[in-house]
Amino acid sequence: MEEKIRGLEMQVESLVEFRKGFEQIMEQRHEVSEGKSSDLQMEAGLGNSEGRLGEESGQWKHVTKRTRQRKRRASEGEIELQNRFAELENEEGAQQVVTEGDRARKKRRAVSPIGKGEELMEITPNMSPRRIQDGLKRITRENGNGTNLQPEGTGDRLENSTVTRKRQVYVIGDSLLRRIDRPVTRADPENRRVCCLPGAKIRDVDLRLKRILKGAGKNPLIILHVGTNDTARFSLESIKGDYARLGRTLKEIEAQVIFSGILPVPREGQQRCDKIMTINRWLRQWCYKEGFGMYGHWEAFMDRGQFSRDGLHLSREGNRLLGWRLAQLIKRALN
Repeated sequence: MEEKIRGLEMQVESLVEFRKGFEQIMEQRHEVSEGKSSDLQMEAGLGNSEGRLGEESGQWKHVTKRTRQRKRRASEGEIELQNRFAELENEEGAQQVVTEGDRARKKRRAVSPIGKGEELMEITPNMSPRRIQDGLKRITRENGNGTNLQPEGTGDRLENSTVTRKRQVYVIGDSLLRRIDRPVTRADPENRRVCCLPGAKIRDVDLRLKRILKGAGKNPLIILHVGTNDTARFSLESIKGDYARLGRTLKEIEAQVIFSGILPVPREGQQRCDKIMTINRWLRQWCYKEGFGMYGHWEAFMDRGQFSRDGLHLSREGNRLLGWRLAQLIKRALN
C-alpha cells in the first residue's frame, strides 16, 4: 500500500513540475509581448523628441519622397514580423511543451506500479492539489475496503490452478413448487435452481429431465417433488412403473437424488388420502432399495390453512413452509 501511495505522490510531483514549467513559459511569453510594446513606445517617444528638437533649433531637414517610402515600408515590415510570427512561435512552443508533457505522463503510467489505480483517478495538469489529495484518499479508502489495485500478473498465485465449481442443486416438480424459489435459492442463487412444471406428471418429468439437467456438472443434487397429479388419474401399479422408469433415467445421469413425498389433498375424500399414503410408503421402500433418498412431509401439512381454497395448491404460508423444509434438506444433503 505504501509503494502505491509513493507511486501516486511521484506522479503528483511530476505534474506539479510540469505545471510550473508551463506557467514559466506563459510568463516569458507575456514578458516578451510587454517588452516589444515598450520598445515601440520608446521608438515613438524618440521620434517625437527629435521632431521637437528640430523645431526648436529652427533648422530645416531635406526629406525626399523615396526616403519616406523606404522608412514606411521598413516600419510596416517590422510591425508585421513582430505581431504575426512571434506569437506563432510562442504558441508552437507551448504546444510542444504540452505534447512532451503528455508523452511523459503516458510513459510514467506504463511504468507505474499502481496499474489499476490510475483508472480510479485521472490526474490532469489543471487539477488542483486539493483535488489530487481527495483522489488519493478515495483510492486508499477503496483499497482498504477490499479493492485490488495490484496490476494483473502479480501477487501470490499458484501455477496451473483450477477453479472448482460448486455442486449444482435442482428442485424439479409440479405446480406445488410455486413461490418457493426464494427460500430455496437464497443461500446460493448461482448454483440452485427451482424448475416448476404446472400439471406435470411422473412421465413428463422423465421426458424433460435430461434437458433440464444439461450442463449440471458432476454429481448434482436433484430433489424431485412429483406424483400428486398421478394419484388422481392412474392406478397404483401404473404409478409404480412410472417411478421405476424415472429411476432408470436418474441412474444414467449419475447424481444424488432425493424424492420428496406427496402432500395430502384436503379437498378429496378419505379414499384419495389412503392412496397417497400407500404410494408414500412404497416410495420410501423403493428409494432405499435403489439408493435414492426419501423425505416426507405428511405430518407437517395436516393443517387445512396451509392450502389454498381449491384444496390442492398451497397457500402463501404453505409455500413458505415447503420452501423452508426443502432448503433445510439441501443444507443437510450438501454437508
